[in-house]
Amino acid sequence: MKPFFCLLLILSFAGTRALADPPPTIGSKFKRSWKSAESQLCMTSSAQLDPCVQRTFDGITYTIAYREQTHRVSYVYTNDKNFRTADGLKVGDSIPVSKETVFGEPGWQSFAPSTRDGWLPIVGFDGLRITLKDGTVIDLTGSEGIKSGMAEILGFARSRR
Repeated sequence: MKPFFCLLLILSFAGTRALADPPPTIGSKFKRSWKSAESQLCMTSSAQLDPCVQRTFDGITYTIAYREQTHRVSYVYTNDKNFRTADGLKVGDSIPVSKETVFGEPGWQSFAPSTRDGWLPIVGFDGLRITLKDGTVIDLTGSEGIKSGMAEILGFARSRR
């Protein structure tokens, strides 16, 4: 009976540990167990497509992309409403942005400055244009117009920038 309880304790600890796994870091090995029949291609920068899958870690869903040649993680993205950064930021929060602090690429995402735990808040999907909470637009290519304001966080990413 005692060996049964020891085995039960080990299995319950292993199950708890699996649920608390953090998402992978950029450059880490992509695990074969993550690959599924739903694998697809995801844009991971303005001119890069990598295979990707959706996986849930600790109750939060992430998109994980990897380089096919190296099987190393190249991009991690989430727009899960339950995700929080170490700074306490979440999808839907407002964040101050300006032409000086936001960066983006044409045809790709616009990012606010990185959080202290390395996540890039996504504030736009039009690269060089960010729509603020009040509906006005910051155009990162021009010197005219609005230069700062509050933008909504649409998601978070980590990538090989």
